[in-house]
Amino acid sequence: MHLGALPLIFSRSTTPTRPPTEASPPDSILVREARGGDTRAYGELVRRYQDRVYTLIYGLIQNHDDALDLTQDVFLRAYGSLRHFREQAVFYTWLYRIALNACIDFNRRKKRHPEPCSLHDQGTGEIGFEPWDRRPTSQPDLALENKELGRLLRRAIQRLPEPQRMAVVMHDIEGLQHKEIAALLNCPIGTVKSRIQRGRSELRMMLLPFVECDR
Repeated sequence: MHLGALPLIFSRSTTPTRPPTEASPPDSILVREARGGDTRAYGELVRRYQDRVYTLIYGLIQNHDDALDLTQDVFLRAYGSLRHFREQAVFYTWLYRIALNACIDFNRRKKRHPEPCSLHDQGTGEIGFEPWDRRPTSQPDLALENKELGRLLRRAIQRLPEPQRMAVVMHDIEGLQHKEIAALLNCPIGTVKSRIQRGRSELRMMLLPFVECDR
């Protein structure tokens, strides 16, 4: 089946990604059906994992629009490569590897052709950087402080070396366990822990002037 025939309707949902339920077929069944040409089965896999993939990609490239485009591209790449998926593997681990490689390629292209980056990225509150409080009783000064801290944190994460940035994003933002990250990055668990610790330490150092000025 040509990729253009795949009805991928990707959008950032306002609700968390639906985890598989007892009534839902497991990933392995959906993959098998998608291989056979069932686009609805693959659409279910997209709905199941699109938020997690977007969150990972956004954490690594720090741009909302680019993250949306890259997420769409990752699912198209995955669909075109389903024949290479080994059924004994975990689907989302395989999918995340595709997403990680896509981010690495994207960042390499950006380094070769740098563009001015906006400091006012929209939509970042969706993934936990900035808690949006729309209550009338919310404190404006606290909201401004949170927004500024979120902006500084996003910039600091982007300045981390790529191995540390990946580990910190996957663990502290994505919520993956050390074992899962080690499998995704193909490195020992001890290396993952070390990268997370060094990344957190560097983030603290980068944010220390802001925290001290706020006291």
